[in-house]
Amino acid sequence: MKFSSILKTSAVADGILFFLGLGIGTSVPMPGYAPVYLDDVSKTYIALPCTTEWESRSSKQIAMLRLGHRQEAVTLHYTPDDNCRNTGAFSGDGHSLSGLLLMKLGLLSPIIYWWDKPYRTETGEVVYPAAGLK
Repeated sequence: MKFSSILKTSAVADGILFFLGLGIGTSVPMPGYAPVYLDDVSKTYIALPCTTEWESRSSKQIAMLRLGHRQEAVTLHYTPDDNCRNTGAFSGDGHSLSGLLLMKLGLLSPIIYWWDKPYRTETGEVVYPAAGLK
């Protein structure tokens, strides 16, 4: 009789914790293999989703962007572009804490972020980020 009440209390507590965990979100930072555009003039880097906004800015000097990876930008001590950072493109919303548990149990699939999707380089080559840096 005492064991069943402990089991019921434990089940209720687990249910409450699971419910509370649904409201606690996580954030996933952009990994080193993520493709970014490097602005060598301003020593900044821009996430791929921000290129349209970057192109629409007025500038007094001509700046050419070149494709690289976030790790390269960090190695060169480039800083993230402020406008791009404000859009949230350098991180992604992850699962809730309860969602992470469900994902670990195989009941929920992982989130695919923009940096994990294949992209085409200027030479026409398709790069699959999951393969890592070249």
